[in-house]
Amino acid sequence: MGTFVGHAVPGTFFIVFALWYIVQTFRRFLACRPRKSEFVSTHFFLCDCLCGRLKNLPLESFVKILVSTIGCVGEIVTGYEWTGDHFGMNNAQHATMFFFFGLSGVVDVFSHYKRTLVPDLDYIVSIIALFVEWLLFRFHLHGRSSLDSQVHMLLVYAIFLNIVVVAAEIKYRNSVLCPLARGYFFLLQGSWFWQIAFILYSPLPNSHWSSEDHDQIMLSVLIFSWHCAADLVVVLLAGMILSVIYRKRGAGGTTWEETDELPMKSLLQHRSNGQTVVRLGSEDDEDSDDSENISLVR
Repeated sequence: MGTFVGHAVPGTFFIVFALWYIVQTFRRFLACRPRKSEFVSTHFFLCDCLCGRLKNLPLESFVKILVSTIGCVGEIVTGYEWTGDHFGMNNAQHATMFFFFGLSGVVDVFSHYKRTLVPDLDYIVSIIALFVEWLLFRFHLHGRSSLDSQVHMLLVYAIFLNIVVVAAEIKYRNSVLCPLARGYFFLLQGSWFWQIAFILYSPLPNSHWSSEDHDQIMLSVLIFSWHCAADLVVVLLAGMILSVIYRKRGAGGTTWEETDELPMKSLLQHRSNGQTVVRLGSEDDEDSDDSENISLVR
């Protein structure tokens, strides 16, 4: 991970998953409002924008497993390539981090298919994965320059807060703020990973940072604050855009997903004798007898 690509790749993964969490959380929340139903958060989301059996598969979890496997294998391969006859310790730590996030994806799959014996095990394993990430980065800085240590410590703070909000989500499953905060701090991790890549390993010309310059170390903290603000704006914009879409389409949770319910207008039929009946059959059952209908006398 001690390269530009080594920081940009996990940063991209964190950003993609964060945006997924944020959009899906807002979608579920906005779908609950017109139905006056209670919002309930989950650790992972099904991709209900797909059709058929695909929308019932935990694709998010499969992608998490795939991404973590790629990251783990990549760290192992590059660890041997750069060190020659032994495995690099930095690569070993990074591979361990990817392994635990992959394990979280595996537990998500088992939770989806009701193969876990412990409630909320998916949340617990996610907390463990984040704790391992925090632990590895917290003690990853020995012998580093002041600037290197500073930018990674800021990442450690974001990871710690991520652990706090995931733990809170277990307790407050009906609060929309907890899953949104989870997405926000994953987004902050991802954007800051990218910033670390540009600070320590920038491919741009004339963009070298002095590793011991006090002003530049302070500037890194200031930039982190800007990331906090920018990522918050992204969350708010996502909520505003989705809210406008749902309001215009007026369909709550049916904006992108198909439902098995027939629209109420298609259920109501007006008879020539002045009665209004509720048809319980499908649209193909036009000729079904009146025993399948409930009559409502006007």
